[in-house]
Amino acid sequence: MKRILAIALVVMLGISTQSFAQSKVLNRTITAENGKKMLTGEFNRKALEEEGFKEWYHSEYDSYEVEKSKLKSIKNLRNYRLEVFVGTWCPDSRRELPRLYKILDDIKFPQNRLKVIGVNRQKKSFYGEEINKNITHVPTIIVYNNKKEEVGRIVESPVSGYLEEDLAQIVNGTPLTPNYAK
Repeated sequence: MKRILAIALVVMLGISTQSFAQSKVLNRTITAENGKKMLTGEFNRKALEEEGFKEWYHSEYDSYEVEKSKLKSIKNLRNYRLEVFVGTWCPDSRRELPRLYKILDDIKFPQNRLKVIGVNRQKKSFYGEEINKNITHVPTIIVYNNKKEEVGRIVESPVSGYLEEDLAQIVNGTPLTPNYAK
């Protein structure tokens, strides 16, 4: 009986230790050489409410006017998964990320289907989420179908000039060739 209890205790300790070891830190902020803060690794919108981020985030989010006429064609985006690589130090990311959030809010996109990852100036994230994803410029918005296959991406800025239009092209199966495509 004592032996069974001892084995059970060892197994329970192993499981709890493993679950602690596998948990990722969300909203990791680091300070760059120039003293400016940046997010690295996965983060959520709450991180953008912190000092150093909220000013540019709210400024762009509040001033952006969503192309409502294009929203109907991206309602199906809710059936996809988005992975967004940004540099919170990058002017393009600071422009496009708040715009993307506003568009996603308007179509009631499920937040559990959105993953936002901060990268440093070398396009590296804390946990290596960028590995094998060909992240050469930020922001990079990757759209995946339910089979977890990439169906399109937007790199740095929308080719059409509007995130709504580029997302509609991806959802409709006619993605535009992204900037910097080889």
